[in-house]
Amino acid sequence: MKIIFWSFITALLFINCDRKTDLDNQITIKVNSIDSKTKQPRRNLFDTIDVRIESIGFPMKQFPKIAEYVTDCSGSVKIKINRTENYILLLGAPYVYGSEDIIGEKLKDGQEVTIKVIHLE
Repeated sequence: MKIIFWSFITALLFINCDRKTDLDNQITIKVNSIDSKTKQPRRNLFDTIDVRIESIGFPMKQFPKIAEYVTDCSGSVKIKINRTENYILLLGAPYVYGSEDIIGEKLKDGQEVTIKVIHLE
């Protein structure tokens, strides 16, 4: 019985093993913030972008915060993500809000993602 159990566990490990390492799955993307009214980049505003990763939760999915970035003077920031995970990017600043869902499998290294920012009035 023990031999069958350990054979089963070993088989599961081999089936679930991914030959790629975390470094192979890591890509860099550029996140741009765009004003929804003017359709122009939000330059020199230094917005904060929270990166949240999708995780399993009960009764709903959870999105714990894993990183925080500040946009540069051009209104963009480069971040590294794992292409096997799903993320939510939340842009926050006084009286503005923006978010973008990211599915890592659909992105390529160096791709640009745009967050449209709305004004809360």
